[in-house]
Amino acid sequence: MVIFLNPYCSYGQGLSRWNMIANELLSKVGPFKLEVIQSAESISPRVSSLMRSGESVYIAAGGDGTVNLLLNAIMLANENPNDVVLGAIGLGSSNDFHKPFALREMVHNVPMRIKSETALASDVICVQYLDLNNQRSTQFCLNNASIGVTAEANALFNRRLGIIRGLRKLSVNGAIAATAMKTILVYRNLPCRLGVEHSDVDDCMITNLGIVKNPHFAGSLSYEPLVQPDDGQMGVCLCEEMSRSQAIFALARLARGKFQGYPNTRTWRATQVSVESKQWFTVELDGETIKTRAAEFSVKCKALRCCQ
Repeated sequence: MVIFLNPYCSYGQGLSRWNMIANELLSKVGPFKLEVIQSAESISPRVSSLMRSGESVYIAAGGDGTVNLLLNAIMLANENPNDVVLGAIGLGSSNDFHKPFALREMVHNVPMRIKSETALASDVICVQYLDLNNQRSTQFCLNNASIGVTAEANALFNRRLGIIRGLRKLSVNGAIAATAMKTILVYRNLPCRLGVEHSDVDDCMITNLGIVKNPHFAGSLSYEPLVQPDDGQMGVCLCEEMSRSQAIFALARLARGKFQGYPNTRTWRATQVSVESKQWFTVELDGETIKTRAAEFSVKCKALRCCQ
């Protein structure tokens, strides 16, 4: 087992949270290798080196961004990632990878997914997109991806500016709600061409588009479960052409785990989704964001195994 520790997660509290659980973790899993992440760019070459030496169990000690960085390093370094086990120690703020928390082991209120011996096959969402240099790039995520309000709110949340920065230190859910409200007030629906499951591509005005494996996202928000972790499908949840008041009501429903069946919403189960626009837009992948004008989402079925 190799643990990649992000000491900078959760406003620099990652290291202190790690020190609080390190001894108990050692007693639970026995000896492990610890890799302290110095930069995002350092992870991929280190994972490649460890894989060549035969390591197969990788644990992200950090937030969802740390899980995402480690996932992408694994997927890009290994032609057969299903031989690899990925787990996590939730030192971050939202820790969506661990939700619902009721299913997870806790150590000093830190959620754990570290039981490699009971790891289960999990699908991975793959997004191929045109980057800012109009080059074709690929990224992966485990929980969900989004375009629209959620993606723009994540970009704002990650910038850690002003009142959002202060709220994050007091209440993650409060900071998420404030960020979402601020985003809704300035957001303009995205004109695009949307294709789902090789169907005819439709002109669409996206308020929010969720591409979902894990229905939980952004603090306490969640969709109804549409897919399973290993069924080769993505849940597609669309809010289209909503007014600001409709978007606020949709946000309130998501806080109660309600989405389907309301006006200006559509849902699908799909293996492929495409979005193309004449303007640049943000794509969010497990809390991390990229900019593009065209993105294609697909599923890599049972791509790797995840700790329970």
